[in-house]
Amino acid sequence: MSMRSTLVAVLAGCALGPLAAQSGIRWTPSFDEALAAAKAQNKVVMLAFNMAGERANDELVEDHYQDPTLARLSANTLNVFCSTATEARVRGVTVAQQQAAEQQARLQVLKIGPGEDVIAPQHVFLGPDGTVLSSVAYRITKGELEWVLLDAIRKVDPTFTWQLSPGARAPARLDFGKVERGQNTAPPSKAQVAEALKELKKSRGGMLRNLESVQLVMRSDEPEAIAFIDTTLKGLQGPMLKPGLDTIGLISPPAYHAVVAGHLDDRDEDVRYAAAGALEHLAAPKALPALTKQWKAEKVDRVRGRLLRAMASSAPTSKEVLAQIDKVLDKEPSADVRAHAVLALALIEDKAKVHDGLTRAMRDKSAKVRATVAFALAQRRDVEFAHALDEAAVHEEDAETKAWLEAAAAVVRGGDGKAFATFLERVLGEKPVQAGLQGLGGAGAGGGGGGGRRGGG
Repeated sequence: MSMRSTLVAVLAGCALGPLAAQSGIRWTPSFDEALAAAKAQNKVVMLAFNMAGERANDELVEDHYQDPTLARLSANTLNVFCSTATEARVRGVTVAQQQAAEQQARLQVLKIGPGEDVIAPQHVFLGPDGTVLSSVAYRITKGELEWVLLDAIRKVDPTFTWQLSPGARAPARLDFGKVERGQNTAPPSKAQVAEALKELKKSRGGMLRNLESVQLVMRSDEPEAIAFIDTTLKGLQGPMLKPGLDTIGLISPPAYHAVVAGHLDDRDEDVRYAAAGALEHLAAPKALPALTKQWKAEKVDRVRGRLLRAMASSAPTSKEVLAQIDKVLDKEPSADVRAHAVLALALIEDKAKVHDGLTRAMRDKSAKVRATVAFALAQRRDVEFAHALDEAAVHEEDAETKAWLEAAAAVVRGGDGKAFATFLERVLGEKPVQAGLQGLGGAGAGGGGGGGRRGGG
């Protein structure tokens, strides 16, 4: 190692040293120092883009970045916190340092100018030479962050040993070799919400001509905002109600689970389906009792399947939910519901149980279910299933399912997964949900919400 490289490594060590005795992820305050140290030490750099006041961003700072497992794994990478926030967000990094890192990272890595949005939260992983290895935009679980961290490390050091946690799986929005671009919508302030509510209440019958304000209110978890949306949706029916539920699922914080749950037993099956889908996206643990109650009462297969997925999303560690999924996979006569059970199982944070269930489902009598197993394994990127997928493809008699199995085998071995981009719509008839309240009437504002919601089925 040259004298300069040695000095860089020492400087990087000094930057991290004061945090060594602290819990949580250790951050290198300087973007330049992190890149230099990564090159000198042949390490991965993790760039964590973050904004203040948004639920998924706050969850990362308050929970994920304090997790001891992630702290141990990230000790093998150089970690840079990037934020335009005007207050310090993580220990050991000042406001000036996080803002400087954000500016340098956006210009040098994301190639985004000062006036453009950087999706936050977003994690970008760089190789020692500064090239993008992978990126994940929007909310991720701790298990997903663990998986992508390890994947990046092993791209640089294939011999690195680490036992993944039971809840670890590939993020649904994982991209290799590139970053995601898009528009952030910052959470509305209390003053903005108060003004929007004032205008909406004043407009009364003209409220549906001011849908932009309705959408702004939907992004707030202020009690007054939630109460207003709850009352508004209760006054709507069928086709007018569904877009409101869809939009909540994509742009609202988890506190809206109670608003959505109130429509799980609606007489219109499209509304019940939309409510279940919204709760799947919200992933709020407190929604489980309402979901379980409706699951026991629901008779329509497509709604039952979506309820099961919402239950798994809301409570991925629940033994009761896992028992329901197992029961469906073993005894459910409807192939459609069994296919949804496969998707629900893929969300469960018990790797052994997931692998056991998917192995059984790979032998299901329905080609649709077998194809859905291929999709689930491709999303999870469970490399342990590579040979099983190869063998299943060899013996598969249905040509389309055979192609899905072969595509999944390529993905779990490191492929890009593009083949599965339209799987849910093509195989399960599930059309992508769009945020926007045009269906309520008037000319509402379209577009997505803030950084919180993750994509995927």
